[in-house]
Parts: sequence; structure tokens; C-alpha cells
Amino acid sequence: METLLIFVPCALYNEEPGTLYGVVQESKEECVKAYFIIGKTEGRSRISEVEQCRIIGYYCKEDAPCSVSFGEKLDSVLLGLCDCEFILHKVLNGGDVVDMSKPCQTICIIYDHQKFILSELLLQSMDHSGLMYGDHFKMLASKLSTEVSFQDSSVCTFSSLIGKSLVSQQIIKLLLCIINILLRFITFVHPVLKYTTLESHLQIFLQSIIWVLQSCSCKKNLSVKVGNYIVAVIVDICSGMLILYWLSTITSSPSQLLLESGEVVVRTLRELLQWLMGIPAGLKLNYAFNNMLGQFFLYHINLWWTFLVVAKPLLEVTFYIFLCLGRLGLTFQASILADLLALVSLHIYCIYVYAARLYSLQVSGLVALWRLFLGQKHNPLRGRVDSCQYSPDQLFVGTLAFTILLFLLPTTFMYYIVFTTLRLVVVGLGGLLTRVRYILQCLPLYVSILWILQSATISSTVHLMVRFRETQGSLFLSVQPVCGSLWRTVQYCMPETVHPPPRVKWGNLLGNLVSGRLI
Repeated sequence: METLLIFVPCALYNEEPGTLYGVVQESKEECVKAYFIIGKTEGRSRISEVEQCRIIGYYCKEDAPCSVSFGEKLDSVLLGLCDCEFILHKVLNGGDVVDMSKPCQTICIIYDHQKFILSELLLQSMDHSGLMYGDHFKMLASKLSTEVSFQDSSVCTFSSLIGKSLVSQQIIKLLLCIINILLRFITFVHPVLKYTTLESHLQIFLQSIIWVLQSCSCKKNLSVKVGNYIVAVIVDICSGMLILYWLSTITSSPSQLLLESGEVVVRTLRELLQWLMGIPAGLKLNYAFNNMLGQFFLYHINLWWTFLVVAKPLLEVTFYIFLCLGRLGLTFQASILADLLALVSLHIYCIYVYAARLYSLQVSGLVALWRLFLGQKHNPLRGRVDSCQYSPDQLFVGTLAFTILLFLLPTTFMYYIVFTTLRLVVVGLGGLLTRVRYILQCLPLYVSILWILQSATISSTVHLMVRFRETQGSLFLSVQPVCGSLWRTVQYCMPETVHPPPRVKWGNLLGNLVSGRLI
């Protein structure tokens, strides 16, 4: 037995009698036929040729008219209103009159067309895998989004009026042209600035502005996703201005503050190397090798400090440019801070690379020489370990090299542990700044306020209620779009141009630390 679903807009309560038009769709697999009532006209004389093909019934206030003809329509509905309740007088299914006395064969679903039209999340995030009629609600929302049946003034929002303005369209085109020129310039200087965080963030920021302008130009209004990003940018800029004001009260010369911070780092590293060149934690290291490594690393630290002192005027100009860009928001300041962190810790990275390469070379040498004692060797052609017989001379040289590498390993390992720890701290701070930028760019402030207010704009699911009747017959349901979970709503409102930072692969990180590969 086929089930009939009749979707009736609640706006018909206040409408005069007239002809109903809409769409009838049938699903033979589920044995369900849906009557989507989209609109109503006053009479047949006002129906256009397009609407003539979409007539699916007639609406009357009190008693049913004596004779209503729908021509050759095989699927139609005769809907009435009695005591403020809808009544199905007659339903045609394939030309046959449906018996209304059979329960649950005909289900009348009363919906609020305004809430379905306003909802932006219903099509994208609606999940009704457990409901029988979930696809029909998606279908209804899709049809209402492309055609506003009842012309209500409440549907026309302020953002849509701005989007439809000719002046605003010209301004949007001008802004798009300017931003595209800036993006081309950034692409031109990308080979020079590709390793800076500020350049990548500025490129993402300009791409996001283009996405916002194109969305407003194409959709003629501000979507929830775009509105949430605009609010996040406003909060970002306001926070950045407050941070700059706070910095101005602390120091009058930010470049001098940076230089003083660099001096503190250099002095701390010198003291650390002096400690390592002695007897760190009571460990007896190889004196000659330890002294050589310490002097070599001290030379790099002194060289880097000399560069910072000589380049101080250039750093002041660069820092002033950074401060100008920092007025664009806290995310830009986080990007600048990440670049400054990389600049100040460049000598730490260099020492870490030296220590890691030396440690990796010693470990790989010890592993290769250990195979010599086992009578094995690595076959690079077949990618396996084969057995091999070594001569006494080879065994003597291998044993000597193994002993030297083994006794030098604690000294190398000490430097590797210390500077790997410093490298992890720098990488961790950089990752923290990256996640702070991502959170500020996707700050769900606007959508959270809408969710708290239960706005119809972010409705992502539906709530069904049974309308009890004293008489038996058709089942009447009332459907209301409601907000889903906050987390799913926030996930939908993430900007399209901002991607989450890559997740940390702890297994690979641990393997790199043990083997001495760079991180």
C-alpha cells in the first residue's frame, strides 16, 4: 500500500481560497508519493502557463466546493480549513480517489515555509538516516530555497538589499580587482618569502576576503558562514589594536625590546654551553671532543649575535613594517611573532642540525659496525641484510672504529639531547601560534550567538509533532526546523579558505628523535 505525504504550508491559514500549485514526486522503492504544495493563486485566470502544469489541488475555507475540476491531473489534493484546522476533503492518487478512513495511508505534514527558506544548514548538515522521511524534508528545503512561494517582506533581509544594490556590486568588483593585484604581487615575491609565516598568512587572508566578496556578489546576501568570518575578523582586529596599545605602554622602542630579548637568549646559551663543556650533571665526557664541540657552537652563537648588532638599523625598519601589518589583527601579530621566533632562534636551529647530523652519523655507523661482529652486511640492491665473512684486517679496523664511536657517543648525545629539547620548545611555540591563528580565524562567536538564540538561520534538523484529531482518518503532523548540536553547527560555519593545521604524528616524531632525523 502506497503512503501519501502531503506537505502543506502553514501560511495557508491566513490565505483566501485558490488554486494550489507545487510538485508531486514518487518513490516506488519506498512506496511513497509526496505532494509538495509550494504556492497558491487566487484563481485560474491568474495562473501562468508554467504554473498551469504545476497545479496539484485547490484550497477552500469552509465546506468543499460542489465541483472542482483539475483537468487531466491524476494527482491532486482538495484541501480545506475548518475550525482553524486543515482538512483533506479529497485526494487523487493516479486518478483514483484515496480512502481517507484508512489510518496512516495519507499523512499531512504542516510546515512553516519561512523557517525552511531562512535555514541555510538544513540541506548541508541535515542527517536523518534514522527517519523515514528525511529525504523529503531535504527535498522540500531545496525547492523552497529556489522559489519563494509567498512573497513576505520578512524574507528580504538587510544583507540581501545590500547585495542587490548596484553601487555595492561596483564596490565589490573594485575591491576584487585590488586584492587580485596584491595576490599577484605576493605570488611574484613568493620565492623570497616562502619560508615566512607572515607571507602565507597574508595570502590566506586575501583569499578569504575574495571568498567573502564573491559570496556576497553571487548569493546577493550574507550567509551564516560569511557572517561568522566577518565577526571573527572584527574581533581579531580589535584584539590586535588592544595588544599594540598595551605594548606601547610597556616600551617606546619595540626593536630595542627584541634586541634585548635576543641578548638574553644568547647569554643563556653561552652559560648553557659553558656548563656542558664542564662536567654536566656529574657526567665524565670526552674532554677534547667536548671542548671542540663547545667552542664550535660558541663561535656560531657569537657570530649570530654580531649579525644582530650590525643589522640593528635594518631590523628597526623591518620591525616598523611588521607593526603596521600588525594593526590588521591579532592573527597577523601571531604570524609576525612566529617569524621573529624563528629569527631569534636561528642559531639554536643551526646547532641542533649539527648535533643531530653528528648523532645520526654515529648511530648509523655503530649499527653498521655491529653487523660486522655478527658476520652480516647490508645489501642496498636487494634492500636486505646478507651474511658475509670478513678478513682479520677488516675486523680489526671495524672494532677500532666501533670503540671510538661508542666512547664518543655520550658527548654527542648530551649536546643532541639539550639542543633537541630547545628545538622542540621552539617548534611547540610555533605550533601553538599556528593554532591560535586558526582559532581566531574560525572564531565561532557569531554562530554561537545564533545557536543560543535558536535562530531559524542555523536550523539543521527538524522536529515532528503529532496534531491529535478526534476523528479517525489521515494523520496530521507539524514540522519545525530546529537547531542541531553546537559542534556540528560550528563545523559547518568554518571558512572555506582556512584549513586546520596538520595534526602531530607522534609516532613519526618519536622515530625521528631516536634516529637523529631532523624535526
